[in-house]
Amino acid sequence: MIVLAAGSSSRMAGIDKIWADLGGVALLAHALRAASMLIGVTDVVVVSSGARHADITALASTVGVEVRCVEGGARRQDSVARGIEAAPDADYYLVHDGARPLASTALFTRVLDAARMHAAVVPAVPVVDTVKRLDGHGRVLETVDRSALAAVQTPQGFAGELLRRAHREVTADATDDASMVEAMGEPVVTVTGDSANLKVTTPRDLVIARALLAAASDRDGSEG
Repeated sequence: MIVLAAGSSSRMAGIDKIWADLGGVALLAHALRAASMLIGVTDVVVVSSGARHADITALASTVGVEVRCVEGGARRQDSVARGIEAAPDADYYLVHDGARPLASTALFTRVLDAARMHAAVVPAVPVVDTVKRLDGHGRVLETVDRSALAAVQTPQGFAGELLRRAHREVTADATDDASMVEAMGEPVVTVTGDSANLKVTTPRDLVIARALLAAASDRDGSEG
């Protein structure tokens, strides 16, 4: 499993989102905790700034997971490539944004199980807003049929050799690993994502994540 935690948090108004408090622990701890509960995951590689490696190793120990830390790259795909280099013989990879703290163990498991069948898998949620295609001046050209659209999340799951080949062969900028696999003409399959699995990018996202986590805790408490 490769956890990406090397982002600059440029839209967080000075907050390092990976270390923001979420439910009494650092935001990154939630992804690491989910990893610690996965059956069949033997290596967890965290890609981050070298200055944070000792802190991340210590944080991981508090949630019972052993990690290897590697330095991030200039682009997202460069960071993933360095994670792959740290685990070059993996049969399967799960690639996850550390800034998605609410991905459940069930979602990780669903993706990994599907990757074992289909080689390249992404979790997806339906697009619920009306989508417009615009010209370069903000004018609407058309309304896009949203029934054929989905928003994809992480974790994304891949057969090991397929992801390694994608990172060898695809050099153009890519926003996720699935698009690199697509660029080679290989199929990517979707599984059901989770609307609560938001990516914390702005301070507002952090407020929402805290509310979602509190609601989940209240629900679990009432069910218990």
